[in-house]
Amino acid sequence: MTSSKFNQLFFSLFEYYTPKIVLIKNTKVGVLNRFVQLAIICYIIGFAIIYNKGYQDFSPIESSVTTKVKGVIYTNYSKNDFDNLVPDTEVYQRIWDTADYVVPPSENNAFFVVTNIVITSNQTQSQCPEDVTIPGAKCVSNIDCHQGSPLVTGNGVLTGRCIKSDMNSTLKACEIYGWCPVERDVNPLKNNKALLAATKKFTVLIKNFVDFPKFKIRRSNIPNFKDPNYLKHCTYHHINNPLCPIFVLEDIVPGDYDQIAVKGAAIAVVIDWQCNFDLSESKCYPTYSFRRLDENSLISPGLNFRYAHFYGDSQRTLYKAYGIKFIIMAQGRGGKFNIVPLLLNIGSGLGLLAVATILCDVVVLYILKKKDLYKSVKFQSVVEDSANNNLGFVKKTRSDFSPDSETSRLK
Repeated sequence: MTSSKFNQLFFSLFEYYTPKIVLIKNTKVGVLNRFVQLAIICYIIGFAIIYNKGYQDFSPIESSVTTKVKGVIYTNYSKNDFDNLVPDTEVYQRIWDTADYVVPPSENNAFFVVTNIVITSNQTQSQCPEDVTIPGAKCVSNIDCHQGSPLVTGNGVLTGRCIKSDMNSTLKACEIYGWCPVERDVNPLKNNKALLAATKKFTVLIKNFVDFPKFKIRRSNIPNFKDPNYLKHCTYHHINNPLCPIFVLEDIVPGDYDQIAVKGAAIAVVIDWQCNFDLSESKCYPTYSFRRLDENSLISPGLNFRYAHFYGDSQRTLYKAYGIKFIIMAQGRGGKFNIVPLLLNIGSGLGLLAVATILCDVVVLYILKKKDLYKSVKFQSVVEDSANNNLGFVKKTRSDFSPDSETSRLK
Protein backbone atom coordinates (compact mmCIF):
# COMPACT_ATOMS: atom_id res chain seq x y z
CA MET A 1 0.00 0.00 0.00
CA THR A 2 1.47 3.37 -1.05
CA SER A 3 1.93 6.24 1.38
CA SER A 4 -0.74 8.39 -0.31
CA LYS A 5 -3.35 5.66 -0.13
CA PHE A 6 -2.50 5.01 3.48
CA ASN A 7 -2.88 8.69 4.33
CA GLN A 8 -6.16 8.83 2.44
CA LEU A 9 -7.49 5.84 4.35
CA PHE A 10 -6.24 7.17 7.67
CA PHE A 11 -7.80 10.63 7.31
CA SER A 12 -11.09 9.13 6.08
CA LEU A 13 -11.55 7.68 9.56
CA PHE A 14 -11.95 11.21 10.92
CA GLU A 15 -14.59 12.44 8.46
CA TYR A 16 -18.10 13.21 9.64
CA TYR A 17 -21.27 12.56 7.62
CA THR A 18 -24.52 14.43 8.13
CA PRO A 19 -27.80 14.11 6.18
CA LYS A 20 -28.58 16.70 3.53
CA ILE A 21 -32.14 17.63 2.62
CA VAL A 22 -32.72 17.76 -1.13
CA LEU A 23 -36.16 18.55 -2.52
CA ILE A 24 -36.73 16.36 -5.59
CA LYS A 25 -39.80 17.29 -7.59
CA ASN A 26 -40.47 13.94 -9.24
CA THR A 27 -44.04 12.65 -9.27
CA LYS A 28 -43.10 8.97 -9.44
CA VAL A 29 -40.72 9.19 -6.51
CA GLY A 30 -43.21 11.29 -4.54
CA VAL A 31 -46.01 8.76 -5.08
CA LEU A 32 -43.69 5.90 -4.06
CA ASN A 33 -42.63 7.77 -0.92
CA ARG A 34 -46.21 8.50 0.18
CA PHE A 35 -47.35 4.96 -0.62
CA VAL A 36 -44.63 3.38 1.52
CA GLN A 37 -45.29 5.83 4.34
CA LEU A 38 -49.02 5.10 4.18
CA ALA A 39 -48.39 1.34 4.25
CA ILE A 40 -46.14 1.69 7.31
CA ILE A 41 -48.68 3.87 9.12
CA CYS A 42 -51.45 1.36 8.35
CA TYR A 43 -49.24 -1.40 9.73
CA ILE A 44 -48.58 0.57 12.91
CA ILE A 45 -52.22 1.44 13.55
CA GLY A 46 -53.99 -1.58 12.07
CA PHE A 47 -51.72 -4.48 13.05
CA ALA A 48 -49.31 -3.43 15.79
CA ILE A 49 -51.78 -1.38 17.84
CA ILE A 50 -55.32 -2.55 17.05
CA TYR A 51 -55.06 -6.19 15.90
CA ASN A 52 -52.08 -7.10 18.10
CA LYS A 53 -53.37 -4.96 20.97
CA GLY A 54 -50.19 -2.96 21.22
CA TYR A 55 -51.92 -0.55 23.59
CA GLN A 56 -52.28 -3.19 26.34
CA ASP A 57 -50.12 -4.75 29.00
CA PHE A 58 -50.59 -8.52 29.30
CA SER A 59 -50.66 -11.03 32.12
CA PRO A 60 -50.21 -14.81 31.67
CA ILE A 61 -52.54 -17.21 33.45
CA GLU A 62 -52.06 -19.57 36.39
CA SER A 63 -54.47 -22.47 36.04
CA SER A 64 -56.05 -25.29 38.05
CA VAL A 65 -58.31 -28.00 36.58
CA THR A 66 -60.66 -30.57 38.10
CA THR A 67 -62.87 -33.09 36.27
CA LYS A 68 -65.88 -35.30 37.01
CA VAL A 69 -67.06 -38.04 34.62
CA LYS A 70 -70.59 -39.46 34.79
CA GLY A 71 -72.23 -42.44 33.08
CA VAL A 72 -73.20 -46.10 33.52
CA ILE A 73 -72.87 -49.07 31.12
CA TYR A 74 -74.41 -52.53 31.21
CA THR A 75 -72.36 -54.84 28.96
CA ASN A 76 -75.07 -57.45 28.50
CA TYR A 77 -73.59 -59.17 25.44
CA SER A 78 -74.47 -62.69 24.35
CA LYS A 79 -71.83 -65.41 24.05
CA ASN A 80 -72.04 -65.18 20.26
CA ASP A 81 -70.77 -61.59 20.45
CA PHE A 82 -67.47 -62.67 22.03
CA ASP A 83 -64.37 -63.97 20.30
CA ASN A 84 -63.92 -67.74 20.43
CA LEU A 85 -60.54 -67.35 22.18
CA VAL A 86 -62.09 -65.62 25.19
CA PRO A 87 -62.08 -68.29 27.94
CA ASP A 88 -64.58 -66.68 30.31
CA THR A 89 -67.29 -64.38 28.96
CA GLU A 90 -69.24 -64.00 32.18
CA VAL A 91 -66.68 -61.62 33.70
CA TYR A 92 -67.51 -59.09 30.97
CA GLN A 93 -71.28 -59.14 31.53
CA ARG A 94 -71.74 -56.61 34.28
CA ILE A 95 -72.46 -53.00 35.26
CA TRP A 96 -69.67 -50.48 34.76
CA ASP A 97 -69.77 -47.13 36.57
CA THR A 98 -67.30 -44.30 37.18
CA ALA A 99 -65.29 -46.27 39.72
CA ASP A 100 -64.69 -48.99 37.11
CA TYR A 101 -63.79 -47.06 33.97
CA VAL A 102 -62.09 -43.88 35.30
CA VAL A 103 -58.62 -45.14 36.22
CA PRO A 104 -56.96 -43.65 38.20
CA PRO A 105 -59.77 -41.73 39.93
CA SER A 106 -57.81 -38.45 39.93
CA GLU A 107 -54.99 -37.01 37.81
CA ASN A 108 -53.41 -33.60 37.42
CA ASN A 109 -54.93 -31.81 34.41
CA ALA A 110 -56.05 -35.12 32.85
CA PHE A 111 -58.46 -38.04 33.13
CA PHE A 112 -58.49 -41.53 31.62
CA VAL A 113 -61.64 -43.33 30.45
CA VAL A 114 -61.47 -47.09 29.84
CA THR A 115 -63.09 -47.91 26.48
CA ASN A 116 -61.99 -51.53 26.01
CA ILE A 117 -60.64 -54.15 28.39
CA VAL A 118 -59.17 -57.66 28.46
CA ILE A 119 -59.91 -59.55 31.70
CA THR A 120 -57.97 -62.57 32.92
CA SER A 121 -59.76 -63.86 36.01
CA ASN A 122 -58.72 -66.23 38.80
CA GLN A 123 -54.98 -66.07 38.27
CA THR A 124 -52.82 -67.93 40.77
CA GLN A 125 -49.07 -68.41 41.10
CA SER A 126 -48.60 -71.83 39.53
CA GLN A 127 -47.31 -73.65 36.41
CA CYS A 128 -48.93 -73.31 32.98
CA PRO A 129 -47.95 -73.14 29.28
CA GLU A 130 -46.66 -69.80 28.00
CA ASP A 131 -48.57 -67.81 25.38
CA VAL A 132 -47.48 -69.21 21.99
CA THR A 133 -47.66 -65.75 20.39
CA ILE A 134 -44.70 -64.61 22.51
CA PRO A 135 -41.32 -64.93 20.72
CA GLY A 136 -39.40 -67.94 22.06
CA ALA A 137 -42.42 -69.60 23.69
CA LYS A 138 -42.90 -72.32 21.06
CA CYS A 139 -40.86 -75.46 21.54
CA VAL A 140 -40.35 -79.00 20.26
CA SER A 141 -38.66 -80.57 23.28
CA ASN A 142 -37.43 -79.67 26.76
CA ILE A 143 -34.09 -78.62 25.28
CA ASP A 144 -35.77 -75.51 23.81
CA CYS A 145 -36.87 -74.31 27.26
CA HIS A 146 -34.02 -73.07 29.47
CA GLN A 147 -34.97 -73.61 33.09
CA GLY A 148 -34.89 -70.57 35.37
CA SER A 149 -34.73 -67.93 32.62
CA PRO A 150 -37.69 -65.71 31.63
CA LEU A 151 -38.59 -64.69 28.10
CA VAL A 152 -38.15 -60.99 27.32
CA THR A 153 -41.89 -60.37 26.83
CA GLY A 154 -43.05 -63.47 28.70
CA ASN A 155 -45.34 -63.93 31.68
CA GLY A 156 -43.11 -65.95 34.00
CA VAL A 157 -39.96 -68.01 34.54
CA LEU A 158 -39.36 -71.12 32.40
CA THR A 159 -39.50 -74.45 34.25
CA GLY A 160 -37.57 -76.32 31.56
CA ARG A 161 -40.53 -78.39 30.34
CA CYS A 162 -42.10 -78.34 26.86
CA ILE A 163 -45.84 -79.05 27.10
CA LYS A 164 -48.97 -78.81 24.96
CA SER A 165 -50.34 -75.29 24.50
CA ASP A 166 -53.75 -74.53 26.00
CA MET A 167 -54.39 -71.99 23.23
CA ASN A 168 -53.63 -74.20 20.22
CA SER A 169 -53.67 -77.98 20.66
CA THR A 170 -51.45 -78.47 17.60
CA LEU A 171 -48.56 -76.53 19.16
CA LYS A 172 -46.27 -76.97 22.12
CA ALA A 173 -45.14 -74.19 24.45
CA CYS A 174 -42.60 -73.85 27.22
CA GLU A 175 -44.05 -74.19 30.69
CA ILE A 176 -43.64 -71.22 33.04
CA TYR A 177 -44.02 -70.51 36.71
CA GLY A 178 -46.01 -67.31 37.13
CA TRP A 179 -49.54 -65.95 37.31
CA CYS A 180 -51.62 -68.62 35.58
CA PRO A 181 -53.53 -68.89 33.35
CA VAL A 182 -51.61 -66.34 31.26
CA GLU A 183 -53.35 -63.42 29.63
CA ARG A 184 -54.89 -63.99 26.20
CA ASP A 185 -54.38 -60.65 24.54
CA VAL A 186 -57.31 -60.77 22.11
CA ASN A 187 -60.13 -58.30 21.66
CA PRO A 188 -63.11 -59.61 23.68
CA LEU A 189 -65.76 -58.83 21.04
CA LYS A 190 -65.90 -59.95 17.45
CA ASN A 191 -65.58 -57.60 14.46
CA ASN A 192 -63.01 -55.46 16.28
CA LYS A 193 -65.57 -53.76 18.52
CA ALA A 194 -64.77 -52.04 21.81
CA LEU A 195 -66.39 -53.52 24.90
CA LEU A 196 -67.13 -50.10 26.42
CA ALA A 197 -67.87 -48.14 23.24
CA ALA A 198 -71.01 -46.79 24.94
CA THR A 199 -68.76 -44.47 26.94
CA LYS A 200 -69.12 -42.07 24.02
CA LYS A 201 -72.42 -40.91 25.55
CA PHE A 202 -70.84 -40.15 28.92
CA THR A 203 -70.33 -36.58 30.09
CA VAL A 204 -67.47 -34.85 31.84
CA LEU A 205 -67.63 -31.64 33.85
CA ILE A 206 -64.39 -29.66 33.49
CA LYS A 207 -63.81 -26.94 36.06
CA ASN A 208 -61.03 -24.52 35.24
CA PHE A 209 -59.95 -21.80 37.65
CA VAL A 210 -57.47 -19.22 36.36
CA ASP A 211 -55.64 -16.33 37.94
CA PHE A 212 -54.20 -13.29 36.16
CA PRO A 213 -51.53 -12.38 38.74
CA LYS A 214 -50.45 -9.08 37.22
CA PHE A 215 -53.99 -7.69 37.42
CA LYS A 216 -55.09 -9.69 40.51
CA ILE A 217 -58.12 -11.03 38.67
CA ARG A 218 -59.54 -14.54 39.07
CA ARG A 219 -61.95 -16.22 36.71
CA SER A 220 -63.69 -19.58 36.29
CA ASN A 221 -65.03 -21.29 33.17
CA ILE A 222 -68.40 -21.83 34.89
CA PRO A 223 -70.75 -19.01 33.78
CA ASN A 224 -72.13 -16.72 36.48
CA PHE A 225 -75.71 -17.13 35.34
CA LYS A 226 -78.58 -16.49 37.73
CA ASP A 227 -80.10 -19.92 36.99
CA PRO A 228 -78.78 -22.28 39.73
CA ASN A 229 -79.83 -25.29 37.64
CA TYR A 230 -77.87 -24.23 34.56
CA LEU A 231 -75.33 -27.05 34.83
CA LYS A 232 -78.05 -29.68 35.24
CA HIS A 233 -79.44 -29.28 31.74
CA CYS A 234 -76.62 -27.86 29.59
CA THR A 235 -74.10 -29.63 27.36
CA TYR A 236 -71.35 -28.00 25.34
CA HIS A 237 -71.94 -27.07 21.72
CA HIS A 238 -69.43 -24.89 19.86
CA ILE A 239 -72.22 -22.74 18.39
CA ASN A 240 -75.39 -23.13 20.45
CA ASN A 241 -73.84 -23.42 23.91
CA PRO A 242 -70.12 -22.54 23.82
CA LEU A 243 -69.88 -21.60 27.53
CA CYS A 244 -71.20 -24.83 29.04
CA PRO A 245 -68.36 -26.76 30.78
CA ILE A 246 -70.11 -30.16 30.47
CA PHE A 247 -68.93 -32.16 27.46
CA VAL A 248 -70.18 -35.35 25.82
CA LEU A 249 -67.10 -37.51 25.23
CA GLU A 250 -68.10 -38.29 21.66
CA ASP A 251 -68.16 -34.57 20.85
CA ILE A 252 -64.60 -33.90 22.03
CA VAL A 253 -62.94 -36.88 20.34
CA PRO A 254 -61.87 -36.04 16.77
CA GLY A 255 -62.68 -38.90 14.41
CA ASP A 256 -64.68 -42.10 14.80
CA TYR A 257 -65.14 -42.75 18.52
CA ASP A 258 -66.07 -46.42 18.01
CA GLN A 259 -62.85 -47.06 16.12
CA ILE A 260 -60.63 -45.09 18.50
CA ALA A 261 -62.19 -46.84 21.52
CA VAL A 262 -60.78 -50.25 20.48
CA LYS A 263 -57.11 -49.35 21.11
CA GLY A 264 -57.37 -45.96 22.81
CA ALA A 265 -55.78 -42.58 22.13
CA ALA A 266 -54.53 -39.36 23.71
CA ILE A 267 -56.77 -36.33 23.21
CA ALA A 268 -55.94 -32.72 24.06
CA VAL A 269 -58.66 -30.46 25.44
CA VAL A 270 -57.35 -26.92 24.94
CA ILE A 271 -58.92 -24.19 27.10
CA ASP A 272 -57.91 -20.84 25.65
CA TRP A 273 -58.38 -17.66 27.68
CA GLN A 274 -58.07 -14.45 25.65
CA CYS A 275 -59.49 -11.73 27.89
CA ASN A 276 -59.78 -7.98 27.34
CA PHE A 277 -60.07 -6.38 30.77
CA ASP A 278 -60.68 -2.97 29.24
CA LEU A 279 -64.18 -4.38 28.92
CA SER A 280 -66.17 -5.95 31.76
CA GLU A 281 -64.46 -8.79 33.64
CA SER A 282 -67.72 -10.72 33.45
CA LYS A 283 -67.18 -11.12 29.69
CA CYS A 284 -63.96 -13.06 30.23
CA TYR A 285 -64.70 -16.68 29.27
CA PRO A 286 -62.58 -19.29 27.47
CA THR A 287 -62.97 -21.05 24.14
CA TYR A 288 -62.45 -24.79 23.70
CA SER A 289 -60.73 -26.83 21.02
CA PHE A 290 -59.86 -30.51 20.72
CA ARG A 291 -57.18 -32.46 18.87
CA ARG A 292 -55.58 -35.89 18.89
CA LEU A 293 -52.03 -36.00 20.25
CA ASP A 294 -50.86 -39.53 19.46
CA GLU A 295 -50.30 -41.03 16.02
CA ASN A 296 -52.72 -43.63 14.70
CA SER A 297 -49.91 -45.98 13.65
CA LEU A 298 -49.93 -49.72 12.98
CA ILE A 299 -47.04 -50.30 15.41
CA SER A 300 -48.11 -50.17 19.07
CA PRO A 301 -51.24 -48.10 18.42
CA GLY A 302 -53.37 -46.46 21.07
CA LEU A 303 -52.96 -46.36 24.82
CA ASN A 304 -53.19 -49.17 27.39
CA PHE A 305 -51.96 -50.32 30.79
CA ARG A 306 -52.48 -53.22 33.19
CA TYR A 307 -53.71 -53.32 36.77
CA ALA A 308 -54.95 -56.09 39.07
CA HIS A 309 -57.48 -56.74 41.83
CA PHE A 310 -56.03 -59.10 44.42
CA TYR A 311 -57.87 -61.65 46.55
CA GLY A 312 -55.44 -62.50 49.30
CA ASP A 313 -51.79 -63.01 48.40
CA SER A 314 -52.08 -65.78 45.83
CA GLN A 315 -55.10 -64.95 43.65
CA ARG A 316 -55.95 -61.99 41.45
CA THR A 317 -57.89 -60.75 38.43
CA LEU A 318 -55.75 -59.03 35.79
CA TYR A 319 -57.11 -56.19 33.66
CA LYS A 320 -55.54 -54.83 30.48
CA ALA A 321 -57.31 -51.52 29.96
CA TYR A 322 -57.45 -49.65 26.67
CA GLY A 323 -58.81 -46.15 26.78
CA ILE A 324 -58.72 -42.49 25.92
CA LYS A 325 -56.61 -40.14 27.97
CA PHE A 326 -57.90 -36.58 27.91
CA ILE A 327 -55.12 -34.09 28.62
CA ILE A 328 -56.40 -30.64 29.56
CA MET A 329 -54.23 -27.70 28.51
CA ALA A 330 -55.15 -24.24 29.77
CA GLN A 331 -53.47 -21.35 27.99
CA GLY A 332 -54.03 -17.68 27.28
CA ARG A 333 -53.51 -14.19 28.64
CA GLY A 334 -55.37 -11.11 29.78
CA GLY A 335 -54.80 -7.58 28.54
CA LYS A 336 -55.34 -4.12 30.02
CA PHE A 337 -54.60 -0.62 28.69
CA ASN A 338 -51.16 0.72 29.52
CA ILE A 339 -49.55 3.85 28.09
CA VAL A 340 -46.02 2.38 28.13
CA PRO A 341 -46.49 -0.40 25.53
CA LEU A 342 -48.56 2.00 23.42
CA LEU A 343 -45.72 4.54 23.26
CA LEU A 344 -43.18 1.80 22.59
CA ASN A 345 -45.20 0.48 19.66
CA ILE A 346 -45.72 3.96 18.23
CA GLY A 347 -42.01 4.80 18.60
CA SER A 348 -40.80 1.58 17.01
CA GLY A 349 -43.37 1.96 14.26
CA LEU A 350 -42.33 5.52 13.45
CA GLY A 351 -38.76 4.30 13.16
CA LEU A 352 -39.92 2.18 10.24
CA LEU A 353 -40.75 5.35 8.29
CA ALA A 354 -37.05 5.58 7.49
CA VAL A 355 -37.64 2.64 5.16
CA ALA A 356 -39.52 4.98 2.81
CA THR A 357 -36.52 7.33 2.62
CA ILE A 358 -34.06 4.50 2.03
CA LEU A 359 -36.22 2.96 -0.69
CA CYS A 360 -36.70 6.28 -2.47
CA ASP A 361 -32.95 7.02 -2.28
CA VAL A 362 -32.24 3.71 -4.00
CA VAL A 363 -34.72 4.55 -6.77
CA VAL A 364 -33.42 8.11 -7.22
CA LEU A 365 -29.69 7.32 -7.15
CA TYR A 366 -29.59 4.00 -9.00
CA ILE A 367 -32.75 3.49 -11.09
CA LEU A 368 -34.03 6.80 -12.54
CA LYS A 369 -32.59 8.08 -15.82
CA LYS A 370 -31.38 11.31 -14.18
CA LYS A 371 -29.58 9.45 -11.41
CA ASP A 372 -26.26 11.22 -12.20
CA LEU A 373 -27.91 14.61 -11.73
CA TYR A 374 -29.45 13.55 -8.44
CA LYS A 375 -26.13 12.18 -7.22
CA SER A 376 -24.41 15.48 -7.97
CA VAL A 377 -26.78 17.38 -5.68
CA LYS A 378 -27.23 14.63 -3.12
CA PHE A 379 -23.58 14.35 -2.04
CA GLN A 380 -21.52 17.39 -1.03
CA SER A 381 -18.25 17.75 0.89
CA VAL A 382 -17.32 20.68 3.12
CA VAL A 383 -13.53 21.25 3.38
CA GLU A 384 -11.91 23.58 5.88
CA ASP A 385 -9.38 25.99 4.28
CA SER A 386 -6.60 26.16 6.84
CA ALA A 387 -4.85 29.08 5.03
CA ASN A 388 -7.56 31.72 5.45
CA ASN A 389 -9.85 29.91 7.89
CA ASN A 390 -12.67 29.69 5.32
CA LEU A 391 -14.89 26.79 4.31
CA GLY A 392 -14.91 25.41 0.81
CA PHE A 393 -17.71 23.38 -0.76
CA VAL A 394 -16.96 20.50 -3.08
CA LYS A 395 -19.71 19.22 -5.34
CA LYS A 396 -19.24 15.62 -6.36
CA THR A 397 -20.27 14.58 -9.81
CA ARG A 398 -20.44 11.05 -11.20
CA SER A 399 -16.71 11.08 -12.01
CA ASP A 400 -15.94 12.07 -8.42
CA PHE A 401 -16.91 8.62 -7.15
CA SER A 402 -13.93 6.93 -8.76
CA PRO A 403 -10.71 6.60 -6.71
CA ASP A 404 -8.69 8.70 -9.21
CA SER A 405 -11.19 11.53 -9.52
CA GLU A 406 -10.38 15.10 -8.65
CA THR A 407 -12.57 17.37 -6.60
CA SER A 408 -13.32 20.98 -7.48
CA ARG A 409 -13.28 23.50 -4.67
CA LEU A 410 -16.12 26.11 -4.62
CA LYS A 411 -15.35 29.27 -2.69
